[in-house]
Amino acid sequence: MTDTVTRKERSTTAATACRISALVTLVAATAILLGGSALWLIEREEPRRTVGSWGDALWWAVTTLTTVGYGDHIPVTTAGRLIAVALMAVGVAVLGGVAAVVALVVAHAVAAAEERALEAETEAVEHRIEARLDALDARLDRIEQDLRLVAERRADTRGIDDRPINRLS
Repeated sequence: MTDTVTRKERSTTAATACRISALVTLVAATAILLGGSALWLIEREEPRRTVGSWGDALWWAVTTLTTVGYGDHIPVTTAGRLIAVALMAVGVAVLGGVAAVVALVVAHAVAAAEERALEAETEAVEHRIEARLDALDARLDRIEQDLRLVAERRADTRGIDDRPINRLS
């Protein structure tokens, strides 16, 4: 049963990690497309612009989202800078999402390893207890047998009909 539970938990964790990864990827792609397109639409007519094409705007969005920011393309209008701020915030959130997926996978792996170790330790303790109980049972049986022999000898020497001592269960 533990193996089934572990497989189910692993499957649930993998599914959660996949959902978070898909969501982070979707948010990143959407932010790049919307941010780059918005910057291009806002600044394409601006004479001081550093973004020469829609492709340049997408490149700027990728470098801004990933917090690299080479500086080769920069927004020159207030609206463009606001888009940059929003894209930077989304970039930090995307990095947080990636970190969350990594942490989830690592934490689950550590928890599973700890659970296996605890199960092995529990099994070893159970075996030791069972062995000790078996030894105590054998010892108790020997003591009861010795008591019966003592009772029989006393009865023989006295001529008394003592009954053997029975173990209470």
